[in-house]
Amino acid sequence: MPSLAQLAALLLPAAAALAAAFAALAPEPYMDEPFHVPQTRRYCEGRWREWDHKITTFPGLYVFGALVGRLEYAAQRLLGAASSQLCSTTALRSVNLLFGAACLPLFHAAAASLDGDRSPTQLLLMTAACFLFPLHFFYQFLYYTDVPSLFFTLATILAAARRRYRLAGALGAAAVLMRQTNAVWVAYALAGSVLDACLPEDGRTQRKQQAATQDQRRGGTSSSGSSSGAAAVAALQTAAADLTLLLKRAWVLKRWLAAQLWPLGAVVASFAAFVVLNGGIVLGDKVHHTPVHHWAQPLYCLLYITAWLAPAFWAPPALAAAARSLGRALRSRPASTAVCLVAGAAAAAAAVHLGTLVHPFLLADNRHYVFYIWRRLVNRTLWSRYALVPAYLYSAWSLAACLAHHGWLRLLLLAGASCVVLIPAHLIEFRYFTVPFYLTFLHMRTPSTASLAAIVALFAAANAATIYLFLARPFAWADGSVARFIW
Repeated sequence: MPSLAQLAALLLPAAAALAAAFAALAPEPYMDEPFHVPQTRRYCEGRWREWDHKITTFPGLYVFGALVGRLEYAAQRLLGAASSQLCSTTALRSVNLLFGAACLPLFHAAAASLDGDRSPTQLLLMTAACFLFPLHFFYQFLYYTDVPSLFFTLATILAAARRRYRLAGALGAAAVLMRQTNAVWVAYALAGSVLDACLPEDGRTQRKQQAATQDQRRGGTSSSGSSSGAAAVAALQTAAADLTLLLKRAWVLKRWLAAQLWPLGAVVASFAAFVVLNGGIVLGDKVHHTPVHHWAQPLYCLLYITAWLAPAFWAPPALAAAARSLGRALRSRPASTAVCLVAGAAAAAAAVHLGTLVHPFLLADNRHYVFYIWRRLVNRTLWSRYALVPAYLYSAWSLAACLAHHGWLRLLLLAGASCVVLIPAHLIEFRYFTVPFYLTFLHMRTPSTASLAAIVALFAAANAATIYLFLARPFAWADGSVARFIW
């Protein structure tokens, strides 16, 4: 059985080789890099008070970039091979390559800690899948905030899960400095820590056993499933009972919770104060980043997650198992099941009708894959938006079944945090779905080994295709500049 070290020996040199290809074939700053690279160079040169007001994020990436860039430049000078430019684009891109390498053991630790019922083979396959996830893997080769943002966010959640709260607070502060919306995930880690402290372990164990028993009765797999209307009602009743118990225990333990969890609470409170004083969460260009009510955004995220995990959710065996389970639910509890289905469909259709928003950037920029997905699938006709409602429902139902063993409060916490991040975002941007994807994947009941292997293969194929298109198929954009396809 291969080890994590052997997996790293396979993946990290491949990533380094691809980074060299990016440096050779696409050396100029691209897309958002023309904002990130010059700002970091100002810091490299000691001009800490200069700021590009078109930049909307905190300067965490630029501080790390300046440190790494100066260290790399100093090392090159010692070796007599210094480049002509301090903090070159290639040097700054290496920041994400380093964070990408650091993510590999983090993914393995998270896969082992966030759900303990995984074999060594499953752990390695999940680690490989996390590393190769296309929206993460691709941005290891550009100078964007995504990779360090994900690293600090997952590290915060993992440290909190291990009850290392001071470390979690420090990591959470770094996560927020990388991207403001990570404050929501720090709050998620804080709330999860309260859940862990206040809800008894035996209760969580009992819920896991009940979920496993229900899954066996449904005849579903560990990667997909559905529940009857009665099960949904029972789940809500369980969540209400757990919430009542949580509030009672939190009141009893309030002093202990405050003494232990203040590092995470301080990060959340500090960010809340910033939002009030700043009049919003973004720096600089607020015009194109005004909060909205984009109700359809969580639906896109649900389908996005199951689409990337298609071998576990959309393969014929998974669909057949879901159909059998739904059939049994309709036969045993026809009224409650029908009510749940109709209510879910109505809610999704209402979100599509009232909350389908189109940002001008989405329609104007044909360099992003989402431009083509929107025009050729989601918005092909007026009714094509509604044609996806069954897929949204299936995705929500399946993901809820795969996460139910953690308890419905934990599931609602993840759903709520994801909605807080996604609904205010006007632009449909796949990168916004990255943290919800990882938290879902790392917490869900583990797919079969065959499904995990297929997921790894799918991610590798997607990376090969998108990196090839980026490097080998540039095209002329409307202004005459070189354009490349990008996520």
